Amino acid sequence: MAKSTIYNIYNDLVNAIKPIVGTSYVFLKDRPKISTDNVAMKKFAVVDLPVSIDDYVIGGRKTYLTTSGVYYLFAQARKNDTLDVNAMGALVDEVVDLFPIKGDYVIASNPVVRMTGSDGQGFQVTTVSFDIHTK
Repeated sequence: MAKSTIYNIYNDLVNAIKPIVGTSYVFLKDRPKISTDNVAMKKFAVVDLPVSIDDYVIGGRKTYLTTSGVYYLFAQARKNDTLDVNAMGALVDEVVDLFPIKGDYVIASNPVVRMTGSDGQGFQVTTVSFDIHTK
């Protein structure tokens, strides 16, 4: 049985970021409950598809789908819960350098970086949003 469209999109996006944050530190849709007591976790990512998926049909045949995606990047904050510019800067640079992401099913492009701030749990957050279309 073929995998669903959403599965294929998530799979390509997760596979792209795993080498940067580690296989165990990529989560779908929501941030897990993590404290800074977990000393092994210095950074992690959440992959989200927060909008609709548009289906383009030409001549009665499905040709491609478009949507947008977001990587929420989390880097451990300094002791006073302020931004560790070096850690977050390195993480953002590595992720932005992935683009365009060319997976088996999707191409992700046009990354936009937004500094978000503290998550209140010992991590600083930056979002990288991007366009997605299927091959």
